[in-house]
Amino acid sequence: MDKDRVKEILDSPEKIEVKYLGEPVWIEGIKSNTANVTVMGSCKTMDVPFMSLEETGKME
Repeated sequence: MDKDRVKEILDSPEKIEVKYLGEPVWIEGIKSNTANVTVMGSCKTMDVPFMSLEETGKME
């Protein structure tokens, strides 16, 4: 995923499912080359490269 799409998802009123290494994550913010994400169902947060994020669709 590129930085522009990460920003669009972050700013969207829709809940869009994004995965990092197969795990669903919530995008908390963006930095110059990384996104700050929280692994869904946990308190684990981390900075990951934009290119490692995968958009899988809208959450129900």
